[in-house]
Amino acid sequence: MIIRAIAINDGKMYGRDWKGMAFLLGFSLLSIWLFTQALSSHLFASRFSQPFAIALVDEDQTFNTRLISRQLEETEYLKGFITIQHVTKAEAIRSIERNEIAGAVVIPQGFTASLYSGDNWPIQFIGNPAQQKRSVQMKNELTSAVQYISAGQSAVKAVWYAARDGGASPEQLDRLMKESVMTFMSQALARGELYRERTLTSLPDVKLPEYYTAALGVLFAGFFAVRGSRAFTVEKESGVLRRLYAAPVAWWQVGIGKFIALFGALFVQVAILFGAAIFLFDVYIGSQWGEIVLLLLSASFVLGAWGMLLGVIGLVSRGADVLGYVGTFLLAFLGGCIYPLFSLPEVLQVLGEWTFQHGMMTGLLIIFSGQDGLALMPVCGRLFLVGSILLGFAALMFSRVWKGRGYDA
Repeated sequence: MIIRAIAINDGKMYGRDWKGMAFLLGFSLLSIWLFTQALSSHLFASRFSQPFAIALVDEDQTFNTRLISRQLEETEYLKGFITIQHVTKAEAIRSIERNEIAGAVVIPQGFTASLYSGDNWPIQFIGNPAQQKRSVQMKNELTSAVQYISAGQSAVKAVWYAARDGGASPEQLDRLMKESVMTFMSQALARGELYRERTLTSLPDVKLPEYYTAALGVLFAGFFAVRGSRAFTVEKESGVLRRLYAAPVAWWQVGIGKFIALFGALFVQVAILFGAAIFLFDVYIGSQWGEIVLLLLSASFVLGAWGMLLGVIGLVSRGADVLGYVGTFLLAFLGGCIYPLFSLPEVLQVLGEWTFQHGMMTGLLIIFSGQDGLALMPVCGRLFLVGSILLGFAALMFSRVWKGRGYDA
């Protein structure tokens, strides 16, 4: 009865604050929309510079030089920001003078033959002084491509000298030269992967609205808990806690009643936040509703524990609200909701994986991805574990505060 009465009383108090809750919910949805619509193109750009044009002058016109041209045009990384113009050298120079291109790549006549003979005629790059940064960038790209050609030529030479030192006849050396050139040089020229792909994160594959709903929604959900933690402070200022201290109740009955009310209020808020975001931003839901409810329960549990801990801290120290908002923001940063977790030092990455924001964000991304191979239960289990730890600290502190008031609980 006592626990139920306290839970109902706190629940009514949260209900009277519906305007503040509605404002925070609206602001959360507005922030998600702002990041999704206005900032995503800048934060998630797949290139490091704006697109620009270069000229390609192929004076050799051989099969191998056409492979080089195709490599520049079809390599995934390059074709995202470079436009190739096939022109003569004179036309390329005029385009540079008119500042229409960042530079020109000139493949000289006899280039392919020089590769076979070992003379190695260089590819010429004429940069545009007015676009110096782009010229340097293109020069670096060409250097990467030429290194593959050089590696292929080194392999041809190694094969030829090994055969000669082994006693091969001139006819055999000639045949071996042609075969090795086709094997190594052509493959090097046709090679498209100038960059090695490295996986930095194992986040599920989701769309931008889904990502921002998970990342920013988790941040604002933490703010919901901070606002809910004010129940202790309000009751302390109004004198309600003083009357509870004098009543024949135990500290754990008061704590359980308050946690039930806070848990219920947070469950409603979190469900409304993510439900509205899913509807407004057309977020994909690929998992069963039972899994969604489980994630909402685990998220509300850990948020309630965080709010209880902040509320108890507010009984013994001023500025608990500031501590709560700053702490929630820092934990969200550490958990990868604001800055990618894989970009932080390894020690912080380990700590970040145990923040409740990281767990909530990961769970939401798993649901939004709709990938059956991703397990949600471990994420929810970790949220319940972290929540239990936070709730344990809150209970320990509250019991000492209660006893410090002169009442043995």
